Amino acid sequence: MTPIERCHQLLAELRNEVAATLPRGRETALLALLRFGDVKAFTDEPTPTARPGWKLALWLCLERQGEEHGDISADGDMITGWAERFLTDCDQLALTGEVLLQCASGELQLQQRDPRTFVAWPTSRRLSVEERERADLDWWSAYLTRQTEPRLTAVRAKRDQILALLGREDATHTASFDGLVSDPTIDRYYHQLGQTHVARFAHQHSYPADAAIGGVTFRQYTEILALLIGWLYRERDLATQDSDHTPIPRGESGLVAALSDALDTEAATIERALQPLILDRDNVAYHSAIPRRAAPPLIRLDDGRVVWSALGLLGEPLIFLTRELRHRHTQEYHNSAHLREGVFRQNLYRLFGDRRFILSAGRVELKRSGEARTDLDALIFDRKTDTLGIFELKAQDPFARSVEERQRQRDNFLHANRQVSAILGWVQRYGPDDLLVRFDEHAAKRFRVQKVYVFVLGRYLAHFVDGPEPDRRAAWGSWPQVLQIVGDDPIHRDKRNPLGTLFTRLHDPAPPRASADLDNRVISIGDFRLRFFPSFADMRSEEDSRA
Repeated sequence: MTPIERCHQLLAELRNEVAATLPRGRETALLALLRFGDVKAFTDEPTPTARPGWKLALWLCLERQGEEHGDISADGDMITGWAERFLTDCDQLALTGEVLLQCASGELQLQQRDPRTFVAWPTSRRLSVEERERADLDWWSAYLTRQTEPRLTAVRAKRDQILALLGREDATHTASFDGLVSDPTIDRYYHQLGQTHVARFAHQHSYPADAAIGGVTFRQYTEILALLIGWLYRERDLATQDSDHTPIPRGESGLVAALSDALDTEAATIERALQPLILDRDNVAYHSAIPRRAAPPLIRLDDGRVVWSALGLLGEPLIFLTRELRHRHTQEYHNSAHLREGVFRQNLYRLFGDRRFILSAGRVELKRSGEARTDLDALIFDRKTDTLGIFELKAQDPFARSVEERQRQRDNFLHANRQVSAILGWVQRYGPDDLLVRFDEHAAKRFRVQKVYVFVLGRYLAHFVDGPEPDRRAAWGSWPQVLQIVGDDPIHRDKRNPLGTLFTRLHDPAPPRASADLDNRVISIGDFRLRFFPSFADMRSEEDSRA
């Protein structure tokens, strides 16, 4: 048995041991975990991220057979203490699982020292694919938070007024969801608060608003999400006055009716839209494959009730949604994937909005004598410098669930090597002006292309540690990298050579390195130990010093 196989075996045993510590009553345990975990969601900025073992903890609760209700001591400190211990154990299990995934992909090496002790070290000092992807997405999230902060500040400026209305017994109130005290001013405030949060989530999916999957458009999904976030904050503000932050299970049918009324939408549509936002026994294993990201917005209990999670609603709800849509509607999701390219193209074009740039309306097909060579996803011609940028856009999903899915993402992205060769071969044979005439004949009569730059951009990831080398004749990068280079605003008309600058800075970026705080970790569960060393040399040096 290899060290990886033995470690997997021990991990399964440890998982069962941790699951055995669950108290009686699935609902009671879930609410205790939510009460402990969701407190962090309101203080972790800019976007709350679930702990490594958060979804594993939910999985162990949901999969347990037995009574739905049970008893944990009513003492709040004891409940919180159990939840913290349980989550700590689940964190250690999840971190061990991450190490084993990195071992399977070749990013880490693993050796066994005794029956329940292992050591691991990285095969490279560069960031892994997952670490690079997480860093890019976290930067993008902070970027959007900065952009929406003025809007959020303006809404929050009214909070004292709203709290006063919530506390007034003589206020004119209208009926609202689950009897929560409300009036039109209160409803409008929390709806605006929810909409502002949703605006921060633009990086979490890449579908146009009118794209429909599962019989519901993304506009409807985000409208529902905005209301849920507003109601979450309203519940939080009411609880602040009562000093009680216990999550409240609610009837799913009542939630559907309230959303239907608030959005003036048929209940059947709301019910369809709500399902991909819910974690339950049927999909918990699927979503737990990505431990740190995309906590569930809603969790279903056994008796037709749901409870919402602040971590899920305020963290990465649209990543959870798109993952579940892919899970539920695989073929429809696959068939609609081409729509993401159009959104990506428009994101790119917003950076080049000045009139000095000529933009292709859509894809441009390289075809001559009936033979298609390749499609060009986006073209930008700079009339000031006579340069032409050709962009291959890869709008993949974030966060692979397995080594196999990551390999498919790698192969799809690096397939662009063939496209780069086809583009440059075409330019060499027919000249760069042939490309300009294909998307703007008028400009082709007035200008001549002096320089061609080829770019390959991935919406979420663009850097892999294995597979074929990217063609160095093109610049390869992720969309967050592009945003970091260009800055917060569209490219100014006086910029000297923006396409050339972008090409140079993407072509030769300084490779990020693993941070020092990850160099020495010990994963510990009972008598199981997994020690992570910064390098093989460090591991040998320490072990030799002990000998």
